[in-house]
Amino acid sequence: MVLRPPPAPADLDPLIVEVPAGTVLFRVHGPHRRATEFNPGKGDPSRFAPFRSGRPPVVVPTLYASSTIPGALSESVFHDVPYRGTAKRILVSRLDVIVLSAVALVKPLSVALIAGAGLRRIGVRRRNLIDGGPATYTDTVRWAAALHDSPPKPAGLTWMSRQDDTARAYLFFGDRLQERDLVLLTLPIALAVTPGLDLVEQAASDAGITVIR
Repeated sequence: MVLRPPPAPADLDPLIVEVPAGTVLFRVHGPHRRATEFNPGKGDPSRFAPFRSGRPPVVVPTLYASSTIPGALSESVFHDVPYRGTAKRILVSRLDVIVLSAVALVKPLSVALIAGAGLRRIGVRRRNLIDGGPATYTDTVRWAAALHDSPPKPAGLTWMSRQDDTARAYLFFGDRLQERDLVLLTLPIALAVTPGLDLVEQAASDAGITVIR
């Protein structure tokens, strides 16, 4: 089934949930970007970014995070690893330019839930909004923009990760919170060497992925 276009933002009534202050989040990112730094819209398109909002329209900075370390690794390091076959592996050299960070929310945030009842509420199935590959991103980004502009004015989106459905994924909107609303809990950990590599190898082992040194 093809993902239908979103309704006008004014006609959207997403289910809003609170992410409490103190919630710990994990991020995998390049060492050139601070753990609390929002992406201004650079790099390859993702499921829900980049998009524009406002008058005149400007790119809304965004920040992805996960509720767990395996979730963060699954949505980044393992994102393009197939589920079966001889290509179910990663090279350690791919980890050379990425780090893992832990941050926490300074204040509670209201976000739109796009899982479970939240998907039914906006009339979209998970397989259409969450489970599609890069070919669907043009359509899914339109939904992110519409949800951003909907009357509740959520500070972000939250859903169950496509890559690891035991983890909650988050996308926060940089026009509704700022770097100071996040606090760094640990210095970024390089993933190409111990102890970061140990975390990657454990998560890979759990998923049956081979790490090639």
